[in-house]
Amino acid sequence: MKSLKLLPLIFCFLCLSCEDALNCIIPKEPELPNKSFPIASTENYYYADLTAEINNEPRDDDYDYFYDVDGLPLGMDYYVNYRTISIEGTPESAGTYNFTIYLDVDGPFRGFDNDEPELLCDYSTQKTYTLIVE
Repeated sequence: MKSLKLLPLIFCFLCLSCEDALNCIIPKEPELPNKSFPIASTENYYYADLTAEINNEPRDDDYDYFYDVDGLPLGMDYYVNYRTISIEGTPESAGTYNFTIYLDVDGPFRGFDNDEPELLCDYSTQKTYTLIVE
């Protein structure tokens, strides 16, 4: 029975190159953090931010980060400062809002010595967050 549990791992090593097999075990991909956003108010300016990273990649500063956000309440917008995205503004209506942050990365371009770039397992991710407005 133990040999059946190792079968996918053995298959990964036999069918893929060594580097691809390592990516199979330790994936390199962009990640948005788990975050609980503070409660917002229709009477006050709101600000919160989060910073993305690339899992298992020590050079995640060498990538370019591209964000898009869908579902923010009216009166709020997002601003990007490299790896950090800020959600800010004064929401116009109370309620519970689910918004999705989409992240695409590209690169690395700086500090690159090889002829062939190291590839990520995935170049995009998304995560849905909840914002409560009172």
